[in-house]
Amino acid sequence: MEALFRSTFIYVLFIAVLGCNQDPCDVAHTIIDGECIPDYIFPPNQNLQFGDRFYHPKFGVIVFKNGKWYDDHDKHLEELNTKRN
Repeated sequence: MEALFRSTFIYVLFIAVLGCNQDPCDVAHTIIDGECIPDYIFPPNQNLQFGDRFYHPKFGVIVFKNGKWYDDHDKHLEELNTKRN
C-alpha cells in the first residue's frame, strides 16, 4: 500500500511540475490581461483577417481592421500602414 501511495505521489508531482513549465501559447507572444497576444513581426502575415491582434513593442496591442493597423484605442497607425505598401 505504501508503494502505491509513493508511486501516485511521484506521478502527481511529476505532472504538476511538467504542467508549470509549459507555455500556454504556441507562438512568440506577450500576455495581456491573461490573453496570449502574438508578437508583431514585420513583414506581417499576408493572411491577416479583420480583428487580428498582435503585440507591437512601440504601440502595444495593435488590431488589423479593413486592411489597416489601429492601436487598442482605435487610433490609425500610419507608420505601420505605410510599411505595408
